[in-house]
Amino acid sequence: MASYRLLSPTENRHDVRESRASRIEKSETIDASGDSEEDEGGDDEQDRMLPFRRGDVEGVAAGAQTNYQRRPWWPVATFTLACVGTIFCLTWLALSLDSLGRPEPSDLSPLEVALAAPLRRPDRDYILDPGWDFGAPNQVRTYDWVIVDKEGDPDGIQKRMMTINGQFPGPIIEVNEGDVIEVNVRNLASNATAIHWHGIFQNGSNWMDGAAGVTQCPIAPGSSYRYKFNVTGQAGTYFYHGHQGVQALGGLVGPLVIHSRDEATGQPLPYSSDRVILLQDWYYDSDNELMRDVLSPGVEDAPMPNTALINGVNQAVCTDHPSRPCSAADKLLPTLELAPGVGHRLRFLNVGGFAWFQVAVDEHNSLPILEVDGTSVEPTPGSALVIAPGQRYSTVLTADRPGTDAFWLRARTITSCFVGQEFPKDSIDEARAIVRYRAHTKRHDGEEHLPLPTTSSELSYIQTCRDMSSATSFSPSPALPAPEYADHSWYIRANLAIGDWRLQRGVMNSSSFRPSLVSPTLHRVLDGLAQNNESFIQDGVLDAAFDLTSELVISHNGAADTVDIVLQNMDENSHPFHLHGTQMWILGAGHGYFPGYEALGLRPEGKGLLDPANSSVVDNPLKRDTITAEGFGWVVLRLVADNPGIWLFHCHVIWHSEAGMGMQFLSRADIMRQWQLPEDARRLCDAPEEELRKGAVPKDEVFFGFGDDEEG
Repeated sequence: MASYRLLSPTENRHDVRESRASRIEKSETIDASGDSEEDEGGDDEQDRMLPFRRGDVEGVAAGAQTNYQRRPWWPVATFTLACVGTIFCLTWLALSLDSLGRPEPSDLSPLEVALAAPLRRPDRDYILDPGWDFGAPNQVRTYDWVIVDKEGDPDGIQKRMMTINGQFPGPIIEVNEGDVIEVNVRNLASNATAIHWHGIFQNGSNWMDGAAGVTQCPIAPGSSYRYKFNVTGQAGTYFYHGHQGVQALGGLVGPLVIHSRDEATGQPLPYSSDRVILLQDWYYDSDNELMRDVLSPGVEDAPMPNTALINGVNQAVCTDHPSRPCSAADKLLPTLELAPGVGHRLRFLNVGGFAWFQVAVDEHNSLPILEVDGTSVEPTPGSALVIAPGQRYSTVLTADRPGTDAFWLRARTITSCFVGQEFPKDSIDEARAIVRYRAHTKRHDGEEHLPLPTTSSELSYIQTCRDMSSATSFSPSPALPAPEYADHSWYIRANLAIGDWRLQRGVMNSSSFRPSLVSPTLHRVLDGLAQNNESFIQDGVLDAAFDLTSELVISHNGAADTVDIVLQNMDENSHPFHLHGTQMWILGAGHGYFPGYEALGLRPEGKGLLDPANSSVVDNPLKRDTITAEGFGWVVLRLVADNPGIWLFHCHVIWHSEAGMGMQFLSRADIMRQWQLPEDARRLCDAPEEELRKGAVPKDEVFFGFGDDEEG
């Protein structure tokens, strides 16, 4: 659409711009408009010194002739040639010396390029391509990433970070439904890593899911791995993040958008621009040290974040942190320049590890929602969003407020989700971006900074910590009815528990998950199936194949078994749970103990409707990949286990998941029996264990004896 193209502040495609680590982005342009004008007084003075008036052509010609007759031509010509020759030689010498001292970009190594790149990602990088071809033939879209450690200061305070190509957050991946994504990862960081593609089904490519210890061995330092998978059968807003330890907290995160084929023509609400907005909490201390601390004996509370970021930026008050290196003078807040009078799609993603966010734009009371975790929904009225870790919402903001053209977009952390914990001293609990109405979005370097918004917020503080779906009814569009009958129903109890040596761990049905980084679950399952080991084929809890104290695995072998999960939260914290490889229907949720299927209008164990004439519970419930069981509450989920593979189900509060609040579901072992694990995936496990464990959760044995640091 013409109005859509008008809004483009970027002309280079994201997948081309970010696909080669050897390219250096030129973020500054040279303002060549340095002409100066002389004042009229200077001109008058020059006029008095001339033997003729300006504009007198005959006088100019006569003067020129007089000078010509008065002065021989050859001395002037000789002097001019000498000057030109001297200037040419000096210029050539200077350029030669400069080229000797400064290597060309092509001469730099990928590590040098990444370290030299500016940390901050420009605002324009997260605006989706207005000229995108939604009908383009399916293709392979390739990205080359170098993972590097780098000193960074997203809000002015420095800390060691883990980045992709030296920038933060990571590059956007923008594709069409049905495309193939290929990401070549070269790990030059000090820790091992794995990249999980949050919300991607990975149908037929389970080993590309990126869950360390579940579907792959980590990518050891100095090693490389190619992720390659298709994105058939899904569209919407997703993201990727490091899945080794708490690397997602330290910079290893970025957005992924899949366009549906009818996206341009099937907009339920019209919009003329489209962009992603990443929200996250941020810690000043070392993420690995925080992880070790929270898992230590006697520690029961997760660490509180120091601040929050929008698209990787905030502004610290350096004087509040005299003991930390800090320079926030150049930390300009993100700006969303929006054409007035039209709608704009804003894709909000909570890519953080602990904090929930309440999001609103000052003086804009309408933020209708049209997508939830990759599911298109009927436009749902709203004025603010509540987003748990791992969740995504798309809204349409209409730039139609009269009287002013600049507003604050606020992402406020929801303090009630921290259950009595307090922020550290001098922390910042709100991230802001600037929403500015601007007809022409292209700005020039050197342009003066426009004044900041002066708007105020009318947001009230939320006293509870629940999914938006607990109070707002979302209707998928087109409708996605859930099956009426469940083949299996599993009661899963989740909580934090203190065990031996006063270690608090996440628990699901008395199992605390400990992934094997040297022998991932998928590898063991495929090896067992190849050997006709019956312990991997049975339905239900695989207690013969796995040690249930550290690996709870439940298997479903039907062609398309319908599975219910009754998730009972026995903890005061609300826990947002994410299921890899599929989406889940939310049949019901509430506070207290699960009241039974009858309260939902279903027969015991979910095996059909109580009243065949009343099917409202399954007609069109919300379907998403990250749901919340509120503190001391319950939620009933229904899914179809038809995607072959081993899929992790875990709390997306990173401190809880790394403490063991996770389990696994195995689907379609009959199909997996035919799989051959790619050799490059198996080669990752050839690295020494000490290399694979770098950046991972420390073993519990480290803490046995209250401080014995030698691993068992």
